[in-house]
Amino acid sequence: MVHFSQVFAAALLATEVVAHPGSNTNKEILRRQAHLDHPERRSVVSCKRDLVGSGWVREQHIRREARLHELRVAAGFAKPGDLVRRDVSEVEAEYGANAACTLDPESTEGPYWVTGELVRSDVLNTEKGAITHLDINVIDTSGCKPVTDAFVELWGSNATGVYTGVQARGNGDGSATSLVSNALRGLQPTAANGTATFITVIPGHYVGRTNHLHTIIHHGAKLLANNTVQGGTISHVGQFYVEQNFLGEVEKTVPYNTNKQAITKNANDPLFNMAKQGGDDPVLKISLIGKTIEDGLYATIDVGVNPKAKQNPQPVNMWTAQGGKPFPGSPWTGYPDTCKYCGFRPPKKVREIFGFA
Repeated sequence: MVHFSQVFAAALLATEVVAHPGSNTNKEILRRQAHLDHPERRSVVSCKRDLVGSGWVREQHIRREARLHELRVAAGFAKPGDLVRRDVSEVEAEYGANAACTLDPESTEGPYWVTGELVRSDVLNTEKGAITHLDINVIDTSGCKPVTDAFVELWGSNATGVYTGVQARGNGDGSATSLVSNALRGLQPTAANGTATFITVIPGHYVGRTNHLHTIIHHGAKLLANNTVQGGTISHVGQFYVEQNFLGEVEKTVPYNTNKQAITKNANDPLFNMAKQGGDDPVLKISLIGKTIEDGLYATIDVGVNPKAKQNPQPVNMWTAQGGKPFPGSPWTGYPDTCKYCGFRPPKKVREIFGFA
């Protein structure tokens, strides 16, 4: 019997859709399908009893409520004593129904990963947009405990769909101007509760993809004197998304409304649709800090990982004091025209199984 997700994958593969200008998503779809079919796949849902029983869910809910209230007080939208809490028992009952998970890669690192980024919480530099205070909780699904010794890496495009630290046709105007910036890129260690915190923006859209953030989870990496990390292993390569109706409201604000690139909605993005398969939910949970998007946002997401899993994403560049420099031997070099990962086509056996040419 062919699972629904396999049929879904076949349909997407047959369309040969692109993730970025010139890059085929077939490889990423197959990797996601392999993850969904893995016999040892475990999600955050599998850990619900343990996380609730240990008090972690309760503690995180209380912390998140307090954090949102703190942001509202700091922005002048609430007073210190105004916090009204939700019934924790309701939160515990609902927990795990919607959470990201992974054993194998959830998605691709894409052609714009730059290794060697700085360990920092605020990655804005001077970028403008829907300012987002983002909490990423990392959970070990093999032991059902928060991961307290990892580095979470985060990067995304700016409000007009341009990535810093790289130069490529289709990335903005394709010029070298973005090479000298490391805005909207950085790493943070997970705290005792498994949380890594960033200040970033809701990413803008660009041709072929809906708005999304990239993440990589590092284990055993060493913090260097220059505030970067080295070594260790990578257990998870994933992407985070934004609910479509809310995203539509973001796109109406400045500077998102100056972005003239064609919009791809979540429903039409193959990687988003594959990420939603298997009960996973890669969509950020977002709250307004004030009355409008311009007042700022607070977002959270839980990510389940197997710390022993070892993935091998490939950077296109490395960050240096002189900006983004080519990473030796990168399969993304020459993107989107001549790179090793450009225009991937699945092997003949896979095409025969799924019944397309």
